[in-house]
Amino acid sequence: MSSTFLGLNTGVNGIFTARTALDVTAHNITNANTKGYSRQVVEQRATKAIPNAGKGMIGTGSEVYGIDQLRNFYIDTKYWSESSTLGQYSVKTTQLSLIESLFNEPSDSGFNTIFNNFFNAVNGLVNNADSGEHRAALKEAAATLTHYFNSTAEHLKKYQRDLNFEIKTKVEEINVISRKIQNLNQQIYKYEMDGSKANDLRDERARLVDQLSKIINVEAEELEVNGEKQFRVKINGQILVNHFNAKQLKVVPRENSDGDAVKYNPEDVDGLYDIKWENGNDFDISDPNLSGELKGYLDMRDGNNNLNFKGKFDSAVNNGDGTITLTIKDPSRIDLDSKGIIAINGYNVEYDGLKYDSATNTITIEVSQTQWDSIPAPASGSSVEVGNGMSYKGIPYYLNRLNEFVRIFAKAVNEGKDRNGDNISELNGGHFNAVNSEGETGTYFFTYKENGSAKGSNELGGSLDYTKITAENFTLSKDILEDVGKIAAALQGEDLPSGNGFMEALKALRNYTHLFREGTADSYMNSIVSELGINGQQAKMLEKTQTNITMAVENQRLSVSGVDLNEEMSYMIQYQQLYNAAAKVISVMDEILDVTINRMGA
Repeated sequence: MSSTFLGLNTGVNGIFTARTALDVTAHNITNANTKGYSRQVVEQRATKAIPNAGKGMIGTGSEVYGIDQLRNFYIDTKYWSESSTLGQYSVKTTQLSLIESLFNEPSDSGFNTIFNNFFNAVNGLVNNADSGEHRAALKEAAATLTHYFNSTAEHLKKYQRDLNFEIKTKVEEINVISRKIQNLNQQIYKYEMDGSKANDLRDERARLVDQLSKIINVEAEELEVNGEKQFRVKINGQILVNHFNAKQLKVVPRENSDGDAVKYNPEDVDGLYDIKWENGNDFDISDPNLSGELKGYLDMRDGNNNLNFKGKFDSAVNNGDGTITLTIKDPSRIDLDSKGIIAINGYNVEYDGLKYDSATNTITIEVSQTQWDSIPAPASGSSVEVGNGMSYKGIPYYLNRLNEFVRIFAKAVNEGKDRNGDNISELNGGHFNAVNSEGETGTYFFTYKENGSAKGSNELGGSLDYTKITAENFTLSKDILEDVGKIAAALQGEDLPSGNGFMEALKALRNYTHLFREGTADSYMNSIVSELGINGQQAKMLEKTQTNITMAVENQRLSVSGVDLNEEMSYMIQYQQLYNAAAKVISVMDEILDVTINRMGA
């Protein structure tokens, strides 16, 4: 037989259930606009019934056995993947737009206008070979041309430094998020020891993973280990947080053992960072699976379109003084720094004293015997590489293209040679062999700045190493900067001061189609602008597409986890009515008991 007060208890259970449901509904409503919040629901069930012999079971009401959150882990995982891709292309869109603005085409201050002015000044000297005024005009036009390349290169290098700082910032953000997730794991573990669910803490943890996914590709999973739930986060396939343990990353400047800056690309600024784990292990920044904002910054900072130095090991000679001379054949480029780090079959060694032999197309470098003995002896033909080949076209790639232009153009003007070193017959040995207004030869038109000062022809001794010319240090020779009379207009044998044969030939260089692989000088520079435009448009298109995909997944997630105020209001009314009905049950049962106890038999 049931208790006399069973009805009261049943009503009280109903009130508690309805009140808890109202509290949860209120929590949902007040967090409707809270980023990362997941809607919570009351899990309720009928309380244990009382057997009534031969007459079935008598119910005792309801109870709340849990408050759960509505979250779909599969959709979360999908969102994290799409968010990483979006982060990568958002960075690239912004950075490529900055680089495009440097080239400023078409405009009055762009390359085409400046290049036109240079050749207009050449033509002016053709028609007025004996004019000091036209020589001065050519000097100014040429100086403007060199300044264009100087300024563009300086800005690109500034952007590279900025990107380097952004990479450091993103690494610090990853570390902060790692520690926060670790802390939340500890809080959640303690809170849920009695079987409760720390829903709001779990939401905060998932929100942190959302933030992390924008920076870098991430995987997160909750595992059961020895009866305990453990939350694990990986970045780019490597564990960042494992339950209560959080790893940290660090940035390390590229340096050799002496603390000297090392460059992976000759175009790089000093002090670029590599990323390592706190224990010193490498974090592979060239991994093709890497994505997120960090990937975008790395591609823009280091992207060389696989034009990093490559070669083949040829031989090693012991010098008997603690050093080994290595010979490398088939070098892909010869503009390496004289000091650096080179990888032979993947093993890094520090080198010094680089020399190039054009006759054999080989490079020799010196390494210490100690380092040489510490790596496996390579076979002839083993791979040699500096830095990493990255397929993306970032700042090193565009700096390399500018360097290539100024080197080839300077050599054509100075010595009358094309990109392969073959003579351009019309130029008759270039400006170096042409005759200036004083009847002299042997003057370079273009050289390079060293320590801020332009090199003069006498300093170079008639031998100019064009690998030393870069877009950043490209300049008129010291001779011409100091005396426009050093500009040579005539070919040898022409009358002075009216001879103009060299300037006539130089004017034709504008349309010389074999100067670059792309054809003329204009075609070469226009190809850079076109590449930038194509890459920029591609990044914008991918960003737009990825934004739509990410929003679609986010909407899918909100359809499961989001709070709908209209829905919550209907639940609130429903639970209010349940509360009132349960209270009415108690009121009725109270009246019945009052009659039974106080009035029967009165």
